[in-house]
Amino acid sequence: MFTLAHFNIRRLIKKIEGLQKARVLNQPSEDALNVEIQCYLKLAALYGSLVGKKKYPYAREMSLECYATAASLDDATAQYILGKALLEEAQFREDLQTKGLFASNNNERRMQHLYEEAHVYLIAAQKLNHIEAKRLLGLAYINGWGVAADRDKGFALIVESINQESSWDRVPQIFAAIGLNKPEFFSALMQHRKDSP
Repeated sequence: MFTLAHFNIRRLIKKIEGLQKARVLNQPSEDALNVEIQCYLKLAALYGSLVGKKKYPYAREMSLECYATAASLDDATAQYILGKALLEEAQFREDLQTKGLFASNNNERRMQHLYEEAHVYLIAAQKLNHIEAKRLLGLAYINGWGVAADRDKGFALIVESINQESSWDRVPQIFAAIGLNKPEFFSALMQHRKDSP
């Protein structure tokens, strides 16, 4: 029995196949690339809504693959979403390693690989001026997620993101959202703000 989700997935895949073939055979226009990227994002969101459904056991993996393909077409949003998802999985694996009960060499390798991949996607999104990717990358440097902890570099990235967005009036909300709502972080941020040009 066909469901609406199944119909929409098939329709989007068929559309993407046509756009992908056209891109491979010809130099695509900016509009055609944007349409293809939007189709990948819609398909990723559709698969994301099906996570946990019995008929779609690999919905999460398919969603991430859609984001990965859109990211390969230089879509900053897809790069950020994928980087964030990989970073969260790497943190989960690091927690397993730290607690010791499920620690293994295989888990350690997987954790390192996930951190590396997450940083690649977040750096790519940051280069495309994605504000949240810049903040998350700064947070990764502050907390030492997959890299050596470097508070200066982390706060510099967060200050750049706030400057880029011109949202100094929303600093408390931004810090609460990213989990840095402690007084010492506010003072460090203000120091970096004074030091930045």
